[in-house]
Amino acid sequence: MQKKDNPTMRYTGPFSTLNLMMMPQNENTCIYNDEFVLADNFYSTESPTDLSADSATAPFITSSYPFKIEFTMAMICLNGYIRAQLNLTEYELRRNNILVVQPGDIGQCLEISPDCRVAIIAFSDNKLITEYNPQGAVAIRKYLSATSLLPLTDEETQEILDIYQAIRKKIQQPRFLYKREILTSYLQVLYCIGCQLMSPTSTQETKPQNRKTQIFDHFMQLLKEHYTTQRKIGFYADKLCMTPKYLSQVIHAVSGRHAGDWIRDYVILEAKALLKSRQYTIQQVSDMLNFPNQSFFGTYFKKTVGCSPLTYLNER
Repeated sequence: MQKKDNPTMRYTGPFSTLNLMMMPQNENTCIYNDEFVLADNFYSTESPTDLSADSATAPFITSSYPFKIEFTMAMICLNGYIRAQLNLTEYELRRNNILVVQPGDIGQCLEISPDCRVAIIAFSDNKLITEYNPQGAVAIRKYLSATSLLPLTDEETQEILDIYQAIRKKIQQPRFLYKREILTSYLQVLYCIGCQLMSPTSTQETKPQNRKTQIFDHFMQLLKEHYTTQRKIGFYADKLCMTPKYLSQVIHAVSGRHAGDWIRDYVILEAKALLKSRQYTIQQVSDMLNFPNQSFFGTYFKKTVGCSPLTYLNER
C-alpha cells in the first residue's frame, strides 16, 4: 500500500494511515454503513482462502513500514498463526487467541501461515459501545496496557464465533430495519465478555470510581490527540480544569500508573517507531515530535530507554 498524503496528520512520517475501508476485502467481507466490518477466510466457503497467498492481503504482509491504525479491531484465530508487531511488541496469534487493536496503535503484519483461519471484527466508531460498568472498563484498559493478546478456551472462542456469525446474518438480512440497533447490542455483549475475560483473577472488590474513570477517559483521549506536541502534565490538567498533582493522583488511582508515565510511553513509542523506519535523521525525528532541539530529545530518550537514539539505531 502506498503512503497516503494527509494534510491533517500531525507529521509526515513513514506510517501509512490505515482506516477501516482500506482493510483487504474478499467475498466473505461484510460491511455495514462504512463503520463496521466483519471479515474472515472460512465462513460460507468450502475452500478457505490462503491469506499468505491472497493478493488482497499481500500489501499488508509485504509492507516495509507499519501502519497507523484508525479503528478498533479484534482478530480471532481459529487455526494456524499470524505474526504481527503492534506498538513495537511482536505477537504470535494462534488458535484460541484474540489480538485487540486500538485506534492509534502502530501495527505491522509480519507473517501469515497458509493454514491460518481468522475472523475479524472491526469498527471505526467507539460510540457503538457504551461503558456501563466502570470497573470493567478499567479492567480492559489495564489489561491492554500490558498486552494486546488474549488467550481463550475452546468454549470461549466458540461463544464469540457464534455472536460473530449472528451479527453477519443480521447485517446480510435485506429487509431487517434495525441493523444498527442489533449491531450495537451484539457489540455490547462482546464488550461485556471482554470485561470478564480481562478482569483480574483477584476476588478483592473495588469501589466503583465513576468520576475518576471519566477523568481517565478524557485524559487518554486528549493524550492521543496531543502527545506529539504536549508532554507537560499541566497542559492536560488545564484542559480538564484541575491541578497537575490531582490529575496524576486520579490517573494513578484508576490505572496504577501516573499521568506522566502514560505521556512518556506514548512519546517514546512514536520515537522508536520513527527511528526504526530509518527514513529520518535523529534531528528530523526530534522535530517531528516537537522537541526544542536534538540534544533535549536525546536526553529524554536516553532517560526512558536507557540508551541514546543513535545507540538504539545501531543496535537494531
